Amino acid sequence: MRYSDETSPSLRDLFARGVGALLPTGSVEQHGPHLPVGTDAMIAEALAHAVVARLSSDCLVLPALWYGFAPHHMSFKGTVTLRADTYLALIADISRSIFGHGVRHLVILNGHGGNIAPLRMLSADLARECGRAPLIVTYWETINREIHEFFAEPELVCGHACALETSLALHLFPQLVRREAIPSGRSGETGPHMFETAAAFEGLDFGKFSANGVIGDPSLASVEVGARLFALLVDKLTVTVAQYLRRQR
Repeated sequence: MRYSDETSPSLRDLFARGVGALLPTGSVEQHGPHLPVGTDAMIAEALAHAVVARLSSDCLVLPALWYGFAPHHMSFKGTVTLRADTYLALIADISRSIFGHGVRHLVILNGHGGNIAPLRMLSADLARECGRAPLIVTYWETINREIHEFFAEPELVCGHACALETSLALHLFPQLVRREAIPSGRSGETGPHMFETAAAFEGLDFGKFSANGVIGDPSLASVEVGARLFALLVDKLTVTVAQYLRRQR
């Protein structure tokens, strides 16, 4: 169910029934020479709607928040970033509004790495302020154990505009992928990767790591891998969200 399709009276009735809300959040930022700048939000939104379709009438999908915290991509044209305090304030106000209507279950489904730290900090703050906190889920973190079934070296090939994101894009919005521009081989090998286990972090601009904005190896991507990844992600996210809804009732 789409939150934006409902009327105020219908939302009042749904809230009284105890439905939850799911907010997809992403970023408008460069994704190499081959993926659109809206990739993060488009993937998060597609996952959100697929998960909620499995949950029947237990949850509503809020309009996606396309803008995020992305200063580390600003050396590439087209990136639009919010300051950290702006992003935190925006998510906090959305959360307070939802909780203020009596909704007890808010999930933030995140599709952008730069949002992870701000969202986790905000969830802890809201727990103390509101007596409840949104559940923060970054989609690729749900498949840490399974990712080796798709790529032999995920810690090297999955980072940004990478094998994982490009596969999902080929599955979800193939008409927007510039296939002829997909880089061959690895890029940005010293940059941050999705599944690495590095103990240290340095928030440098991605231009310091990669001339083309890519971290990883998008040449390994395929439509078939994207379809399998999406199906697994929907399965894992549905279980995570359903458990949260039951635990909070």
